[in-house]
Amino acid sequence: MAQNLMVCQFCETSNEPKYKCVNCDLILCEGCKIKIHTKIKKNEVHQVLDLKEFSNLGASETIRHLDLKDIQCSIHNAEQCIIYCEDCKVLLCAVCLLESHRNHNLTKIAEVYHRKVKELKEFEDKIHQELPFYTDLEKELKQIKSVENDQYDEIKKRILKKESELKEIITKQKENIITELDKLWKPREEEISTQLKETAEKSDALTRNKAKIEETFQSHNALAVFTASSKLNNDLPTRPVNTISEQKTVFSETKVIDDNKEAFGSILTIPEFKVTETFTSEGNIWKIETFADNSNILCLSGELTIKSFKLKNSKCETKSVVRVDKVNIIDMTKAKDNTLLFTVLTSSEIKCLPTFTPDSKIETFTSISPLIARGIHATNKNILIGFKDNGNMFPLQEDSRRGILVYDYNCRHMRTYEYDTNNQRLFTLPAVMTTNINEDICVIDYTNITTWEGRVVVLEKYGNLKWTYNGHPSINSKNHFIPFDLVTTSKGLILVSDRDSNAVHMLSMEGCLVTSLNESHGINRPLCLNINQDGQLQIGCSSFQTKDGLSKLHTVDISLL
Repeated sequence: MAQNLMVCQFCETSNEPKYKCVNCDLILCEGCKIKIHTKIKKNEVHQVLDLKEFSNLGASETIRHLDLKDIQCSIHNAEQCIIYCEDCKVLLCAVCLLESHRNHNLTKIAEVYHRKVKELKEFEDKIHQELPFYTDLEKELKQIKSVENDQYDEIKKRILKKESELKEIITKQKENIITELDKLWKPREEEISTQLKETAEKSDALTRNKAKIEETFQSHNALAVFTASSKLNNDLPTRPVNTISEQKTVFSETKVIDDNKEAFGSILTIPEFKVTETFTSEGNIWKIETFADNSNILCLSGELTIKSFKLKNSKCETKSVVRVDKVNIIDMTKAKDNTLLFTVLTSSEIKCLPTFTPDSKIETFTSISPLIARGIHATNKNILIGFKDNGNMFPLQEDSRRGILVYDYNCRHMRTYEYDTNNQRLFTLPAVMTTNINEDICVIDYTNITTWEGRVVVLEKYGNLKWTYNGHPSINSKNHFIPFDLVTTSKGLILVSDRDSNAVHMLSMEGCLVTSLNESHGINRPLCLNINQDGQLQIGCSSFQTKDGLSKLHTVDISLL
């Protein structure tokens, strides 16, 4: 049983209080109530209640039993309040009344008291009605706070965990890329240091011999000349066969972090170019493909014939293989079975040329009807087909369709890349495409068919947009970016021909311009690009607006291709 800690506030000894005087606001035991409290004259009118009864009454119920005749004046302590001033809203004793309230609107204390009790009761009722709302709301808010605080703590914990994971990824990538940089620089540094040391030793030896000769001449002693001549080594040091030239290295930064796969980018040594041979052609070479058996195939701009060719005596000598019926070739690609796949103007069909002899016959590989085929590129796994709808090329309408279809070699449609994750078009007119060592899909996308302005759009292998390239101010300050063809190298570099700027842009896998071939290398009006079986870059150039009016095919050696 719990111990009763209440005691009588009169005698302060009894621990069995049973009553409460509402007027005195005191707790009383049985004895004090009978023997003391009731015998005080002014307490005769006080209301004494059983504690159990008192605890069941509301505040307004108990306050009504207060003695209104025993209210002490707040100004005159010896006086009791006798009246209420309605104007000043205060209780008055007789002195207050005579001093300053005689002409005021006065009311009996009991009337005001009951009115005030009524007002308080009404307000208490309103509070009683309103309080549950705030009680429930408080409870609900505490619950919400608790839930959201847990949510906050959980999310914060996950963020901190993600931060830790990213730091680990970034640190690892940093270490990897610095290791890659070290692999490039350390052997290079050692090579330069070795040649520098040898050069310094030879320079010192020559300087010492030079000083001895000068000393001999200044001695004015004929014997010194004979002595010095016999002591000096008359052999000059051997010059190094290959002196080291400056090698440029760049850091190609990633534009967008893709699923934390790569946050930094890559280290690239800028390649050196050397145009080894130039061949003249009977026409502007539109497309070139070379095959494992050293078959070389091309088509000329505006012609309907697929030709084989040989590069001989500074000329590109061609021989007709097959004629395409009435329509120009749009794009071509080497398939994994060493056949040629190609698309033709305004057709849904993908054509196939299985052999390259004069009796070769064109076959139909598949059709993407009702869509129209544009660019085409074959990998070892799939065939990528750029497409448009059957309507006008430009301007695009809401229902216009532009994108890339992915087929397997059994002519089964695997995927379509048409919109990004925000449901925005990826392409305006996908014309030429290839893939790089990461299986990224690199596409020339024309944005204005009148001027052939375009851009390079690169998707990762599952179709998510990685980056776009719209030319570079250092190259395209005078002319728009007019891309016609693109190839990728074994190092992942992307080469893009830019006809009107007389340049071939070399891009990193992150979409940064690394360097370019240009007029300083003898490149004018480049159209098509190809990397042959010897790893050389071939550039087919137009004769239009050139000084000599000749169509040319350049072969270029590129270091670190």
